[in-house]
Amino acid sequence: MSPSPATAFLNHPDQSNLTSRPIATNPSEVADFFKTCFAFVFTSGNLPVQHPNRTDPVLTELKVTELEVETLLNSLDTNKATGSDEIPARFLKETASIITPSICKLFNKSLQQGMVPQDWKLANVVPVYKKADKEYTENYRSISLLPIISKVLERYIFMNIRQHFSGIIYDHQHGFQQGKSCVTNLLEALDYIDTCLDKGGQVDMVYLDMSKAFDRINHKRLTQKLANSGIGGNLLKWFQSYLTDRRQHVTVLGVTSKSLPVCSGVPQGSILGPTLFLLYVNDLLEAPTSSRAAMFADDTKIFSAIQSQND
Repeated sequence: MSPSPATAFLNHPDQSNLTSRPIATNPSEVADFFKTCFAFVFTSGNLPVQHPNRTDPVLTELKVTELEVETLLNSLDTNKATGSDEIPARFLKETASIITPSICKLFNKSLQQGMVPQDWKLANVVPVYKKADKEYTENYRSISLLPIISKVLERYIFMNIRQHFSGIIYDHQHGFQQGKSCVTNLLEALDYIDTCLDKGGQVDMVYLDMSKAFDRINHKRLTQKLANSGIGGNLLKWFQSYLTDRRQHVTVLGVTSKSLPVCSGVPQGSILGPTLFLLYVNDLLEAPTSSRAAMFADDTKIFSAIQSQND
């Protein structure tokens, strides 16, 4: 990151009064500004949690073998940045044959007790410049670096729940789905439009973009959706532990801020985060039969054929 000063825009939210914003040049102040900025998007409100007919649990327990652990360790990308524990992927990979039995016991204890170690729930956030003026914190996005060992367990869980969720996530979701992309998303919409135009009609379309969608997911509501999707037992407890009591700090200009609680959202930079997000927004695709919806993660198109002025 450039050593340009960062701005605490949260203290001065009036966009028309940019010149009055305080400027920080001290690395510690810059780190604190970014910490406050990135935490501002979280939502801590107690949203009502709906309890529809609950699906009988299908996935309740997982148990990893030493062979699976060693395979996952050997597949690590040694170029990946370390998380807050500062244990590099190269160390885990090169010592895989030695540490596998201990790591396997640790993973299984976590799964059997439905608990994620607190040290694995601390994210190191690095600001990355996007565009426009480098002096303003809103022009940076956050990159979350998680402990690599925790992502190894996430990878194992993802491999074991992927098929289960593939039958739950609607076909009209094109984000983070194998064999789908933004191109297939556009092709679905274009096919619908062409069909309607060939019949002499027209198509009206509304585009929705949810701001900071990944960061604003309500944990209780997501846990309920996991239960409704057939996740239960210790595995559901594990997911609940995985989502809650997380913390993050910001590292910038060689300085690390104090940590703040993460009270909403799915962990960015994680393995499980995208799948959990798709489950959370899956209801949006339950559109009325008179219209269609297509999504790429949180980017949503809702469109409908218009036959008359009354439509």
